[in-house]
Amino acid sequence: QLSCNRNQGQWTVAMAGDHELTELLGLLQDQKPEVRRLAAEAVLSQTEDTDFLDFCKREPRKCARPLLRLAEKAELDSAEAMAKGGYGSSSEKSEKIAAAQAMSTLAAGVASLKSLVNLSAVPALAEELVALNAPKRLTEALRAGWLEGRGGMAHWYAMLLANVSTSKKGQEALCGDEGMLKFLVAAYLTKPRLPPRDGYEDPLLWIGAILVNVLVLPEGRKLLAAKSQELEMLFREMSDRARRADMVNAAKNVCLDMECHEVVTESELMLHMARFLCPWEKMDAESRAALPGALRESLEKEGAALTGDLAVRSAAAACGMGLCRSLKGREYLRSFVQVFRSWMQDETDATVKDQLDVIMPAVLLSEDELKVEQEKLAEQTSQAA
Repeated sequence: QLSCNRNQGQWTVAMAGDHELTELLGLLQDQKPEVRRLAAEAVLSQTEDTDFLDFCKREPRKCARPLLRLAEKAELDSAEAMAKGGYGSSSEKSEKIAAAQAMSTLAAGVASLKSLVNLSAVPALAEELVALNAPKRLTEALRAGWLEGRGGMAHWYAMLLANVSTSKKGQEALCGDEGMLKFLVAAYLTKPRLPPRDGYEDPLLWIGAILVNVLVLPEGRKLLAAKSQELEMLFREMSDRARRADMVNAAKNVCLDMECHEVVTESELMLHMARFLCPWEKMDAESRAALPGALRESLEKEGAALTGDLAVRSAAAACGMGLCRSLKGREYLRSFVQVFRSWMQDETDATVKDQLDVIMPAVLLSEDELKVEQEKLAEQTSQAA
């Protein structure tokens, strides 16, 4: 049963079964903009209801398709409205009506995107979105708004794409279109950034999560980690605390792939990470003098401290462990041995300490010394067996 609260202009839904839910979702495609808005807001209000979530699991296409279409329609109508001069008031009654309809369509689009963000946590619906080519459709809508000076829904697009990209199928879809992926990177790196909206300081923050997810796949690494200059631009985002965790995890996914080590070692990854791994104020003069000249000068000017974010420290340690697997990576890390030594002295987490215990011999010992140690270990293992 659907009921309309005339005083507040909202619909409330009395959940009575699949038929009523199907009826509600059908209203998302109604001819009247106001009906679409009310229906979208009613769907949004149900996205945490267990009965509705169960329906979405059983009927993912019935939920995903109309919501996705409504979001696209809102973007198109916004473009048309801007081309005609925006949503401003007019003395002409017909223009006022058209503006009100456009505003209803935009509100419906926002509600539909919010609903999809919530519902994409349901694996069946997320997979359905991929089947509906949502990664490309959402990115194209985001790009169209971006190029035409509209970014009002950019944060919802970014959140939804981040959720969809958590699955392998979503990652493969994004990797299947290099131009789409390159646009997302460009949007993420563009300065100045989009202004805050809806309480979100960085509307495109979630593109960082998309990049982390894409870099899980070898295809993603081939596209995003082919050149050191492109990686370096992403690594620079580590200076932003809000974006740091995503970019360190992106670096981790790259460092764990030995085929990427040559490109990584041509970047300034360790210089960027040292700013939140090196306990500068606690280091004595001798320890500071052991740092590479460029890094020492940078830290003297800007300072540094060991981050309290355990997830970031763990991911950074994983970067080091990944690079230790190749000669190129070990040679690169040896220039920053003092960073690891000072970090280890201040590290409090047992798991991260274990990771650093793996890294330290690789950066302290020469290749000949490492070979001797490996032979000793192999001999001890053989004797124990």
